Amino acid sequence: MAKVIFGNHSAIRVPRAEKDRIRRFYRDVLGCEIIREGDQKDDFRMGGTFYIAFMYEDEGAALDESGFLKSIYLELKADNVEEMRREIVAFGVRVLEVPDPHLYFQAPGGQVWRLVGTSEDLSRYEGTEHGEQFVGSSFEVSGGRQTTPRG
Repeated sequence: MAKVIFGNHSAIRVPRAEKDRIRRFYRDVLGCEIIREGDQKDDFRMGGTFYIAFMYEDEGAALDESGFLKSIYLELKADNVEEMRREIVAFGVRVLEVPDPHLYFQAPGGQVWRLVGTSEDLSRYEGTEHGEQFVGSSFEVSGGRQTTPRG
């Protein structure tokens, strides 16, 4: 049987109005390198081996913030989780309250991320019921304050 793994490239369609905030957050807070900056798309290198493209769309073409809350989250790994947590929260992202010890937040452009440590053992989440309590729910966000899941 053929097998697959995740690649090291990703792309997200985001509202054009968020372009400056996206650039500042991913460059200045997360430390990504902008390898190509354009009117329609920016390409970032994250951690040396992962590439993420932000494709800027006019209103209505990309998911809005509430759409991303019903979507998936991506995982970020940091060598100093507490320091990165402070920087992320200080930037003014929307923090999501999830019954999990990790920081879940909505970045500029709407994408939801989970912050974990680079050496953290996450095996307790693999092959378990963890997360099933969120099926059919989305996370409510209001005014940049912590929020709770709703059904």
